[in-house]
Amino acid sequence: MISWIIYLIVGFILFFVLYLAIQGINRGVKAKNMNKINNLADKFSSQKNITNELKKLKQLYDDGTINKKEFNVAKKKLLS
Repeated sequence: MISWIIYLIVGFILFFVLYLAIQGINRGVKAKNMNKINNLADKFSSQKNITNELKKLKQLYDDGTINKKEFNVAKKKLLS
């Protein structure tokens, strides 16, 4: 009878450890997915910033504030 109680207790402990392991894996997967989403958002916002900077640069060139050489140098710097 005592052995069955011990088996039952060990079974519950093993079940609990398995439950904790599954929870840890799920949290890790969620964190990894959130990192991917955040990285994509950062990449998109940086591309958006580059686009805005190029538009401003083009406007300066069209207004005559900067010459073609300065425009090309600044454009190369933004795109590298």
